[in-house]
Amino acid sequence: MPTPTAQVETAAPSAEVTTPVPTNNATEQPLTSASPGSNTGKLPEGVSIQRVIKDVSLKDNYHKKVELLTDGGKRVTITDPNHKIVLQQIEYDGRITAVKGKQVTVQVEGGKEQTLTIPDHIVIEDEDKLGLNNGVEIEWTVNADGQIESVELDD
Repeated sequence: MPTPTAQVETAAPSAEVTTPVPTNNATEQPLTSASPGSNTGKLPEGVSIQRVIKDVSLKDNYHKKVELLTDGGKRVTITDPNHKIVLQQIEYDGRITAVKGKQVTVQVEGGKEQTLTIPDHIVIEDEDKLGLNNGVEIEWTVNADGQIESVELDD
């Protein structure tokens, strides 16, 4: 029987993972503990780490890890020299498929369709004045608490 190693490249989905509801609301997704072997925080419910995209050392012994998630998001974690998390967020990219006020349905790149509600306090970065319209590319960032932190529109 092979001996388990301390180094974790990817975490396999656990048997307890549930299938996400197609209309997940990114602002209200409950967070659960990360998959076994991952010590970098929480993931949205029903989501697991698909693979590690980048794992690099930064200046002053800081460390950056980017993980591809099963819902198409990329979790970015930066830790200090003492391995404490100083930044953790999930980044999503996709294309708007439906809009109802500030509730937007998005086809996530590499993932399923998600419905999110953009909170009123979030300023939408929209340099090209595209607006929340079908076909517009959208990028958003979700913090470790599952709350949307930023939204950007692109053509």
